[in-house]
Amino acid sequence: MEAMSRALEMELDDFAKISLASTETIPMNAQCTVFAESEVVSLIHANTPPADIARAVHDAMASRVSAMARRVGIEDPVVLGGGAALNIGFVKSLSQALGGADVYVLADAEYLGAHGAALIAWEAAHAG
Repeated sequence: MEAMSRALEMELDDFAKISLASTETIPMNAQCTVFAESEVVSLIHANTPPADIARAVHDAMASRVSAMARRVGIEDPVVLGGGAALNIGFVKSLSQALGGADVYVLADAEYLGAHGAALIAWEAAHAG
C-alpha cells in the first residue's frame, strides 16, 4: 500500500481515507507490487479518480487476504492485526470481501507480529 500511495503522491493515511470516497469498483489483477504499481500508474494516466484507485488497491489486497482466510477457516467476527489494520480503507474492503463480516482492529495492531514473536521466544526460553 505504501508504494501505491507514493504513486498517487499522497501519505498512507490520506490514501486510506480517500478510498472511502470512491464511487467506482475497479478490478486490479496484479499479484505483486511491481505490477500493481504499474496498474496504478496506468489508472492515473487514464485520469481515474484517486479515490477509486485507492479503493481498487484495498479491494485487491482484501480479496487475496479473504481467500487465504477462507482456506484455513474463518468465522465472524474477525480480529485484524498488523500494520494494514490501521488502514481504514483496507478494513472496509476486507469486511466486504468477507461478506460483510465484522472486522475488529486490535489496539496496537501494528505490534501483533512482534508480540507473537516475543511469546514464542519466551516459551522457547522457558521450556523444560
